[in-house]
Amino acid sequence: MFDVEFHEKYGDTLEEAGELLNSYVIPIFCLDKSERPEMEGTGFFLEHNKKLYFITASHVIDAITTAKSKFIIAIHSNMPSLSLSGCKRTVSVENELADNQYDLAVIPISHNFAYYDQCLKLAIPTSKTTLNKSFPKVDMQILQGFPSSKNKTVKCRDNITKHFSGALWTYSLNSAQDCNFSDFKDKVAGTQYPIHWPKKVQGQKIQGKQIQTPGQLGVQPRGCSGGPYWFIPNISKINEYYLAGVFIEYHKKYGIAFVTKIEHVIQLVDQFDA
Repeated sequence: MFDVEFHEKYGDTLEEAGELLNSYVIPIFCLDKSERPEMEGTGFFLEHNKKLYFITASHVIDAITTAKSKFIIAIHSNMPSLSLSGCKRTVSVENELADNQYDLAVIPISHNFAYYDQCLKLAIPTSKTTLNKSFPKVDMQILQGFPSSKNKTVKCRDNITKHFSGALWTYSLNSAQDCNFSDFKDKVAGTQYPIHWPKKVQGQKIQGKQIQTPGQLGVQPRGCSGGPYWFIPNISKINEYYLAGVFIEYHKKYGIAFVTKIEHVIQLVDQFDA
């Protein structure tokens, strides 16, 4: 009985936290041969030193450029394209494709961008990140993203208005304390947070398919790459949330996912002023 009540209460708290964070999360699309948008990844806006940037995973850029597509995002009901001119990202020196260690991309947003003011309102300020912060404990770790399996264009796009109504998922996950970094190419302890991705259903399910609680069967995270990963240190103070990093990779074999820490995002952003 206690476990059921705990999971129900936790689920309610997770849903409430998700509602606080939902507006920050931006879906990314790749245009297919018919110019129809298909979900490719997730990202978010970051405000740093009074400048605006769009953050996602570097391999999301690879997928879009390989398809020779525009980089499309959704802002409310609008679906503008972002210019990749001036984009900085981490890549492999061997082939200029996304690297396996950091897997980060930063797109500067010009004041001349038609949706600049809207984007600025959706941006996460550096003060709301874990940069230069430490916590004795973290009660909740949250990933948000747009899994491709739940965002099929045929179901989510209005063919008349061309608007896209995506399904944003909020996952509650836990650190993989026993992660063996040597099992993973170019992953380094201290650079990423290793995350346990549950495989089997355990415990009480929470009503509402867009909430994923610890121990439940997780929707495959393809499409969530580039999404924000949050820390809530005190579950009784969910308004005190902090961006901890960027979700970059999932290994089904090991049930492990990786989040690149926010410090490395800021280091890449700071290169614009170097």
